[in-house]
Amino acid sequence: MARQPSATLDDLLRQSKITNRLLAAPLKTSMGQMALVRLLSSTGASNQEIADVLDTTAATVAVTLQRLRRKTATKAGAENESDADNA
Repeated sequence: MARQPSATLDDLLRQSKITNRLLAAPLKTSMGQMALVRLLSSTGASNQEIADVLDTTAATVAVTLQRLRRKTATKAGAENESDADNA
């Protein structure tokens, strides 16, 4: 019996992308894009990898991450002001 050729790196990458999209599909219906970008970025995925999973562009992911950072900084600043007022 002939031996099956082993998977190439391209085959594995393609399979990984398909798996990521399948895993993200149910989340897309219940979470907004900003929340999904936050979740996927916490895994260490690149902007392009996140964009591939969400069917968007890397630039859109970059803008979303910038907005998330700005929100976090604004929230942290408000908390620090509140702490200073209470002191």
